Amino acid sequence: MFLSKFLLLALIAFLGISYNKVNANAGFLKPIPKIRCDDTETKGCKIRHPCHGPEVEGDVNPINVNSPYEFAIFQLLSKQNATSANTYTVQYFNDGDTTGHQLLTFNQNDMNQSSSFYAVDMDPISNNEKLMSNIQFDEKGFSFGTLELTFDARTGGGSVYYSCAFVRLQKFEPRIGKNSFIVSVDSTLILTDGKGDSLGTYETDQTKKNLTVPSLIAHDLTFEGSEIKNADDEINPNKGGDDSGHKNNSNKLFLSIAFIGLLSSLLLLLI
Repeated sequence: MFLSKFLLLALIAFLGISYNKVNANAGFLKPIPKIRCDDTETKGCKIRHPCHGPEVEGDVNPINVNSPYEFAIFQLLSKQNATSANTYTVQYFNDGDTTGHQLLTFNQNDMNQSSSFYAVDMDPISNNEKLMSNIQFDEKGFSFGTLELTFDARTGGGSVYYSCAFVRLQKFEPRIGKNSFIVSVDSTLILTDGKGDSLGTYETDQTKKNLTVPSLIAHDLTFEGSEIKNADDEINPNKGGDDSGHKNNSNKLFLSIAFIGLLSSLLLLLI
């Protein structure tokens, strides 16, 4: 009887740890990722393997290499403690390449809140001569590739988490149309130094602000006036797929209730 109770307690502990562990960890909000990660859809926050593999296809995020760029990151679970040294890194992968080129890396430091939104200011990509020499532009002046965010939370007891977005680098400003959307960020990390060397430390502006996320554009469109997609495409970068778009919150509530019910049933067996 004692052994049975011990096994049930061990099972309950395992289920509790597993249930908590999957609720992690971070991902892109801007650029719009292949798999959504925000406070209403967290599947794209939990990816534990590099996601830059596929070639770029479908709609993309336009980025002007001659202008400063502002990333937006949603941090679902900070995995930060007194001794942690978690880091964020963003790399650019040319279309089809398996070797990435680092855009920026920084320590988590002040990003200590869970379920929070952060903006990250970066110098224009064109300021970084070494990086520009590795970016391949086509005859139209475009470079298609993948931006990959890596959140290494191992020192805080977590794992390594990834988020990827298809992008099109270009030399003109994407048009901000009525179907782009706005997110509110809790603070801004400023990594700019004017040289494109966005590494290491940063300044933090704790002021809340709104940040505009340009809508996705069709892969090969060249006219700014034709680049605006509809609102559904913005929120659902993988059209028709199961990995993006709005999910019914009742599904999450059902899973939570089912989990609590399972634990309650197991506890009753111990009485």
